[in-house]
Amino acid sequence: MSTLTPPAADLQKSAPTYNQTCGWTHFWLRRVHSLMGILFGGYVAVHLIVNATGFSPLTYQRNVDKIHDLEPMLPAIEIIAIFTPLLFHLVYGFYISFAGVSYDTTTKYRYGGNVRYVLQRISAMILVAFVLYHVLTLHKWGLGWFRGENQAYQSTVDSFSPFGSEIANLAMWAFYLLGIWAATFHFANGLWTAAIAWGLTTTAAAQKRWGYVCCAAGIALTLVGTAAWVAFTVAARHDVSAAETFTRPPAPWEVRETTDIKTLRMPHTGPTTSKAPAQNSP
Repeated sequence: MSTLTPPAADLQKSAPTYNQTCGWTHFWLRRVHSLMGILFGGYVAVHLIVNATGFSPLTYQRNVDKIHDLEPMLPAIEIIAIFTPLLFHLVYGFYISFAGVSYDTTTKYRYGGNVRYVLQRISAMILVAFVLYHVLTLHKWGLGWFRGENQAYQSTVDSFSPFGSEIANLAMWAFYLLGIWAATFHFANGLWTAAIAWGLTTTAAAQKRWGYVCCAAGIALTLVGTAAWVAFTVAARHDVSAAETFTRPPAPWEVRETTDIKTLRMPHTGPTTSKAPAQNSP
C-alpha cells in the first residue's frame, strides 16, 4: 500500500535549511523586511496623527509647515526614510506572499494565525493601491490636487472629494477609510510578527502578551486615523481660503515657474493699498 508521505530525503531537498546559503539569505532579508515595515509604519502613525489635527485648518497647516521646515533636505529624508523602506518592504513582501502558505489552506483551516496571515496579505494589496493614489495626488512629485505646502488643507480636502458627483465622492471616502484601516491593521499585525522574526517573543505566553500590546496600539491608531478621515470628509470645510491658513511667508524653494509668470504658492494675503494721484490745488 502506497503512502502519501514523501521520503525524508525529498523533504530535505525541497525545504532548504538555514545552514544553506539561500536559507541564510532569507533569514536576514526577512528581518530587514520587518525592520523596514516598522520604519514605514512609524511614519504612517505620525502622518495620521498630523492629519487628525485637520479639524482646525490653521493648526493642520502649522503642523505641515513644521515638516517642510526640513527643506531643502526634505526630499533626501523622504527617499531614505520613507520611500526606500516602503519599496523594499513591498517587493520582498510580495515574494513572501507568493512563496508562503496557499490561500486554499488558510481558508480551509480558520485558525486565528492563518486568518491574520490572509488579512495581512489582503491589506497589503489594498495599501499598494491606496499609497499609490495618495502619493500621486498629494505629493509634489505626483499629479493631481497638490496646491503647494501653504495650502495643505485645501489640497487634502480636494483629494478626498475630487469629483463633481456626490456618489463618486462617497465612493472615494469609502476607499480612503478602507486604506486607513488596512494601514493600521497591517502595521499592528506586522509589529506582532516582527517580534517573532527577531526572536523577541519566543514563547506562546510572550507572544500572547505582545499581542495584547499590538492590538491596543492598532485600535488606538485606527481611532486616530478614523478621526483624520472625518476631519477631511464629514467635517471638511470647502470654503477655507488660503488666507485663513497663512502661517509664514513662502520660502525660496516654494517658488515655482508657470508657463507665463513666476508665482508663489501662497498668494498675497495682506491688504492692498494704493495712493491716489496728487491733485494740484487751484
